[in-house]
Amino acid sequence: MRSATLLFGILVLCSSFALNANDKQLLNRLDELLEQRESYFEKRTDEIKGINQLLEIESNSNRKYELIKRITQKYLPYNADSALYYSRKGLKLANELQQEHTIIEARLLLAQAYILVGLYHESVAILNEYEGVALPEAYQSQFFSINAVLYNTLSSLRNTSSIRSTYRQKWEGYETSLMNALPENDLGHHLAKAELYKETGRLEEAIVILEGILKGVKIEDRVYASTAYTLADAYGRKGLTDKKIDFLTLSSQSDILNGVKEHTSLRELAMELYKINEISRAYHYIKVALDDAVESNAQLRRSEVLEILPLIDHSYQENREKVKRYIMIFTVVVCILLIILIFGLIFIQKQKKELESSNAQVKETNQLLSQLNDELQSSKQEIENANKQLMNVNNIQEESIARYLKLCSTYIGKLDDYRMQLLRKGNKSNKEDLLRILKSKEIVDQELKIFYKDFDQSFLKLYPNFVESYNDLMVDGAKITLKKNELLNTELRVFALVRLGIEESTQIAEFLRYSITTIYNYRTKARNNAKAGREDFEKQLMKIQ
Repeated sequence: MRSATLLFGILVLCSSFALNANDKQLLNRLDELLEQRESYFEKRTDEIKGINQLLEIESNSNRKYELIKRITQKYLPYNADSALYYSRKGLKLANELQQEHTIIEARLLLAQAYILVGLYHESVAILNEYEGVALPEAYQSQFFSINAVLYNTLSSLRNTSSIRSTYRQKWEGYETSLMNALPENDLGHHLAKAELYKETGRLEEAIVILEGILKGVKIEDRVYASTAYTLADAYGRKGLTDKKIDFLTLSSQSDILNGVKEHTSLRELAMELYKINEISRAYHYIKVALDDAVESNAQLRRSEVLEILPLIDHSYQENREKVKRYIMIFTVVVCILLIILIFGLIFIQKQKKELESSNAQVKETNQLLSQLNDELQSSKQEIENANKQLMNVNNIQEESIARYLKLCSTYIGKLDDYRMQLLRKGNKSNKEDLLRILKSKEIVDQELKIFYKDFDQSFLKLYPNFVESYNDLMVDGAKITLKKNELLNTELRVFALVRLGIEESTQIAEFLRYSITTIYNYRTKARNNAKAGREDFEKQLMKIQ
């Protein structure tokens, strides 16, 4: 644990020289808030619980609808699934009330929730129903705002340039309509105008508007995060990276203070820090963004994070290895200096002793020889123990080599048999029979079962108590019970590979033929159910013998 802490500290120290003093101060504050972010999540969930308690005792349908609407709005930036659930519940109650304005409002909230969970077609279907309809003035700005968010999101997806251009044009149209629908003294009006200025290249004008907004709001206000993010984007387009990092950091701080899990700024900040080689912080931030995106089920944010996570993760691992090498060199140098110091002290002591009487010298020399003899005996015993361990390792290596050679030979034989089978089919059967054999995955599936069984046997030979030791790390409800004749299951194989030193989820997914998301979910589930907690689980796993 101490070595891991030391390593992280060195990584931060090595990468922080690219930052100026203001950047460091803002990022340090962000780090503090990230450590406390659970308390801000709890504050939001406590507020939701309080509204739910009022909802349970409320009998008036109109007031019940207002409470459900408040819960939905609380969940929108925090948990997309819950926001969708309550928006549907609110629409059901609105239909029962048969109040036109309430139904419009409930349907618009549902369309907004659909966007978060990635149900874009469903959101478009609702919004298209009100396209060209004279909505009540109270809901016009909401309608334009949700449409702007929808088409901004769609343009961020991997579409062709023509489709993306179409979405951007629609976004611009709705953003303009939103600006016109709001009073000129409204913050939303100024934000929409700044967005339009930014997208049309009028960056200086957009920056003046956005900085004016930030001066009038507090960082705890919800509008602060979106304003700071837009301002960061404007500075980024001007090539002012320091300014972009500053306002992305402030936007991320505001998100945390508001208990938000649907991050945009934190992901963008991680990418900017990665570009300036601030690898350790970039890795930490992108992991937080991914964890929150997964927990909140914000589909777009999760896909955006997963696009850049492998890039940052690779650089982070390289940086860690580099620092480990530096630590090793430093340790070796210190050990050499320590040995030189010890020999110097021994030499000085010896010279001092030579000045004493000959009897005292003989006595001290005998004591030293006796001590050396004891150490020699102890070293001899240690060498004998080490030799026994090496013999065991050699036996395991010989057995592994023999198993590997046997496996290779078997697969070569099977490949030749398969070739002969195809040759006979090709000679005797028609093309369709041959294609049917080639399309069948039965042989591959059979060989995978044999391969996994052989892997299970080999691994359990190295770590015979792995299953029991793994279950000891889990809470009672998460312990794994294997089926009859089953050596390992898929979850155990994931952590067997981790124990063998294969830490990257991409390599594990390729070995087990599962998606990276599935492997990540297995690892996240295990961390969440570990007795030692999320951070120490895999460290404890690596200690299994």
